[in-house]
Amino acid sequence: MGKKIVRQNLSAQLYENLRLSLMNGQYEPGQRLTIAGLAEEYGTSITPVREAIFQLVSERALEMRAATSIFVPRFDTRQLMDIQAVRFELEGRAAYEAAGRITPDEIAHLRDLHMRFVDAAKIDAAAASILNRDFHFALLRMSGMPILEGVCENMWTLIGPFLRMFHIRMPLRDIIADDHKHNDLMAALEAGDRERSRLAIQEDILWAESLIRRMGDDLENAASND
Repeated sequence: MGKKIVRQNLSAQLYENLRLSLMNGQYEPGQRLTIAGLAEEYGTSITPVREAIFQLVSERALEMRAATSIFVPRFDTRQLMDIQAVRFELEGRAAYEAAGRITPDEIAHLRDLHMRFVDAAKIDAAAASILNRDFHFALLRMSGMPILEGVCENMWTLIGPFLRMFHIRMPLRDIIADDHKHNDLMAALEAGDRERSRLAIQEDILWAESLIRRMGDDLENAASND
């Protein structure tokens, strides 16, 4: 069934849909996309698809190697670590701010997202990846810093395809463990401890880095052998 777009600003809607697909890891690093294929998928003409793709290319979320050659970037290890460094600083600040203003209902919402994330990880890595993103985005909203939230969303658009791979490769026992850093974060938020909240989310980001670094190395080696 096609993903029909019926509202007026087609290019804006296509941009949001494609951006969300990248965040969700729907596309793999290095995957080729075609303007004609996306137009058929969404039931639109080529022009709004091209406009949406040009915007994502300007944000480095897609690469255009020729007029019709569009690819999901295969970032090297250094580029992935740059993205992680931005997330480390900004999501840490978001947690710090959220700890000073979060409500019991919001903490309950985070707990629900984490429980659903753990349950999904047992059966569906792709669904777990999306729920993990939802957890982080909920925290960003709770910071009350929409500009910071927007920058972090851009980082997730870039790294989304890799984070899905991360959840496929990460041993299940590490994801469902009681000492998962999400649990440390929620305890710190509940206590209103700003600095502990910052450190908890930063440790969660660091926890993923060794595997993300290996994925970057694997992609670099694959590219050199192409």
